[in-house]
Amino acid sequence: MPLAEEDRAVDFLLDLVRALHLAYVPANVVESLMKGAAQGLGLRLELFTLQSFVATEVTSGARRRVDIERVPFNPHWNLRRSSGVLLVARAVAAGQLRLPEARAELERVVQQRPAYPEWSVFIAYGVYSAAVAARVGGAWRELAVAGLIGVVAGLIHYGTLQSMRMDLQKSFLAAFVGTLMAFGFSLLLPPFDLTRALFGGATLLIPAMVVTLGAAELVSESVEAGMTRLTYGLLRFLLLGVGIVAAARLWTLLLPLPADAQATPLPEPLVLALVALGGIALTVCMGGRRRELPWIVGAVLLAFGTQELTKLLFGGRGSPLLASFVLGIAGLLYARWPGRTATTVIMPGLLQLAPGFLGTQVIVALLQPGVPASGERFFDVLLVAAQLVLGLVFASAVVSAPGLPSRRPVSP
Repeated sequence: MPLAEEDRAVDFLLDLVRALHLAYVPANVVESLMKGAAQGLGLRLELFTLQSFVATEVTSGARRRVDIERVPFNPHWNLRRSSGVLLVARAVAAGQLRLPEARAELERVVQQRPAYPEWSVFIAYGVYSAAVAARVGGAWRELAVAGLIGVVAGLIHYGTLQSMRMDLQKSFLAAFVGTLMAFGFSLLLPPFDLTRALFGGATLLIPAMVVTLGAAELVSESVEAGMTRLTYGLLRFLLLGVGIVAAARLWTLLLPLPADAQATPLPEPLVLALVALGGIALTVCMGGRRRELPWIVGAVLLAFGTQELTKLLFGGRGSPLLASFVLGIAGLLYARWPGRTATTVIMPGLLQLAPGFLGTQVIVALLQPGVPASGERFFDVLLVAAQLVLGLVFASAVVSAPGLPSRRPVSP
C-alpha cells in the first residue's frame, strides 16, 4: 500500500475505534471488529484499548507503524449511532465498502442529527424513570417523584455531554439534586419509598451497565480494559452514594430526615403495561429509530418477563443468568437480518436486568455505619453482573452471531 493511502487508512481506523468506544462496545468486541476492518483494507492490525486510551500497530507489507491516541471516556447511549458504526465496521471487513466510501459513511453516521428533539428526550427520561420505579416495586407516589427527578437527571446528563470531564461529576450531581428533590417532596406528599423513587429518577445515570461491560471484558480476556472499566464503574457508584449522603447532611442542617415508607407494589398487569411504556420512552432516550421501537419494547418486556418468571421458579432475585441467556438468543437471532445489530435488542433488555437498584442500595448501606453484611451484599452486585455476562456468552455459543452481514448496501 502506498504510504499516503496507508496514512488515510490508519486515520480512518483510529476514527472507527474511537466511534466504537463511544458506542459502549466492549474492548474484546472492538478488537475483533477492528482486525476485520483492517484486513478488509489490506492491513494487519494489533489493538490495545483502555477507558481513555487506544494504541494500534498496523502492518503493511514490511512496514510497521504504531499510533497512540487518547479517546473520551464519557460514552453516551445512542442506539442509532451504535448500530450504524457496527454496520460500517462489518461492511469494511466484508469488502462492501472501500476506504473513501467507508470514510464518508462513518462521518455520516457520527455526525447525524439527533433522532428526537431535546425536549422530547427530557420527557422520555421522566416517563422511563417512572416506569423503572414501578418495575422495582414502587407505587404511584414513587412513580410521580421518580418521573420528576428523571426529567432533572436528563437535563443534567445532556447539560454535561459537552464536557468529557463531567462523567463522574454528573453521577454525584444527579444523586445530590435527586435526593434533595425526594426529601422536598416528602414535605408535600404522604410518606413514600425514598430509595425506589430516587433510583427510578436517576436510573439512566447509574453505572450498572458499566460494571456489566467491565465484567464482560474480564471474562473475555481483556483484563486491562475490564479492570479499568470495572474500577471506573464502581467509582461512579461511590460518587452516587456520596451525592446521596451529601444531600442528607445538607438537609439535616435545616430539617430532620424524612421517614422512609415501604412501597406497596402495583398490580402485575399494570406494572407490565408501565414497563412497556418505559420501553417506548427508552427508544427516545437511547436514540433508537422509529422502526426499531417494537423491537426495543419487545426486548424490554422479554427481559422483564423472563426475570419475573425466574423469580417464581427460583425465588429471591430469580436467575439473571437465564434471563440474559434468553435475551442474548433473541438479540443474536435479530442480528441475522441484514442491516440489523444485536445491540438494538440486547442493550435495552440488559438495562432491565443490570444490578442498578441493588447497587444503589448497597452503596448507601456501605456509607451508613452499623449496617450488617454490607460486604456480602456488595459482592452480590458483581455476582449479578457476572451472571448477565455468562448468560450472553452461553447464548453466543448456542446461536453464533453472524460474522459478517450479507452483501447488501449498509442500511442508513
